[in-house]
Amino acid sequence: MMKLQKMIILGWILFSLGLSNLSFAQEGSSYLLGQEDIIRIVVWDNPEISGEFKVDPAGNITMVMLGEIRVEGLTTIELEKILYEKLSKYIEDPKITITIIGYFSKKVYIVGQVMQPGKYSIGGEYITIREAVLKAGLPTKDADLKRVKVITPGKLQPVTKIINLHKILYKGEMEKDIKLDSGDVVYIPMALIPRITDTMGRISSPFIQYLSLENLLDRMFGNGNSNSTK
Repeated sequence: MMKLQKMIILGWILFSLGLSNLSFAQEGSSYLLGQEDIIRIVVWDNPEISGEFKVDPAGNITMVMLGEIRVEGLTTIELEKILYEKLSKYIEDPKITITIIGYFSKKVYIVGQVMQPGKYSIGGEYITIREAVLKAGLPTKDADLKRVKVITPGKLQPVTKIINLHKILYKGEMEKDIKLDSGDVVYIPMALIPRITDTMGRISSPFIQYLSLENLLDRMFGNGNSNSTK
C-alpha cells in the first residue's frame, strides 16, 4: 500500500513538472523577434546553413541559400515554419531548431534618482521593476521609493502606476515586483526633504545672493545714478 502511494505521489510530481515545462515553452514561444535580437538557427546535419544571426535594422536576417528573410514580429515557432517551407525546396524534411540567445530589441527606461539612469535592454522575455532598477545601479540616497511611477505609453494616453519600490527592494515583498513591458518608463522621484534642501541650497548660494543684492542695489541706486550721468 505504501509503495503504491509513493508511486502515485511520484507520478503526480512528474506530471506537475511536465505541466510547468509546457507552460514555460508556451510562454517562451510568445516572444516577438525584433531589431538587434540574436538567434541561433540549427538545421540538423547542415552546419553550413546553421549559425547565429542578428536581426538587422530592417528586421531581417541573411542565410546561406535563402538570402534575406523577414523575421521582425515573428515568434520562433512561426519562423521555424517559414524556414521549413523555404528549405524544403533543397532539403528533404529539414529539422530546424531556433533559440533566442540575445534579447536586445525590447528596452525600458529608468530615469530620476538612480545611479545610472538610461535605456536598458530587457535581456529576456521580460524584466521586473526590481531587476531593471538593479541594472540602473540602485536608487540614490535621495530617492522617494514609495511613490515610483511606471509609465506605459498608450495609443490615446500613457497609463501610470504608482509602485512602492521600497517594499520590493528592502522588505522582500516580491509579489509586488511587477513585470515591465517594452517601452515602459520607470521614474524614481526625489524625496520631499532633499528636494526642499536642494531648492533652499540654490536660493541661498553665494551666486544667487549676489544676484539678489545686485538687483536690490539697482532698484535703490541704479535709476538715480543713470539719471545723474545724463
